[in-house]
Amino acid sequence: MSNFHDNVSGPFDPATFFAMARRVGHGRALGLEYRAHGDNWVELALPWRPELVSMPDSGIMATGAIVSLVDTCSGTSIWQALGGFRPAVTLDLRLDYLRPAAKGETVIARCECYKVTRQVAFVRGVAHGGDESRPIAHSAATFVAVD
Repeated sequence: MSNFHDNVSGPFDPATFFAMARRVGHGRALGLEYRAHGDNWVELALPWRPELVSMPDSGIMATGAIVSLVDTCSGTSIWQALGGFRPAVTLDLRLDYLRPAAKGETVIARCECYKVTRQVAFVRGVAHGGDESRPIAHSAATFVAVD
């Protein structure tokens, strides 16, 4: 079985990674933006766009876009905690939605990898619209190391 601490690549720079990831695939489709990072946390943003709306009449952002933001932010926080890239798969991701992301609101996710065992990493996070005291969702996630 794979181990999180085996074969970790060299230093990981989330700003450089997201500058590249924003130009291709899923990162490009969503328009994820890097904001900040620390030793075991990352902050990303998902600007509101009409393509990300679930109900056109309301302008509310689709929950699937928010899940993708939080999942990406969670995984990236693991790389920060490990000090380098290591393939990982989302084992479990729970989002408790507290309110919708309103029309025009950029959603900001801040996720922290608070524990890494041999095979599982644990992450918690919050998504908000710029005011952390008014969260959109709280998250809890586990990831497993892969070969």
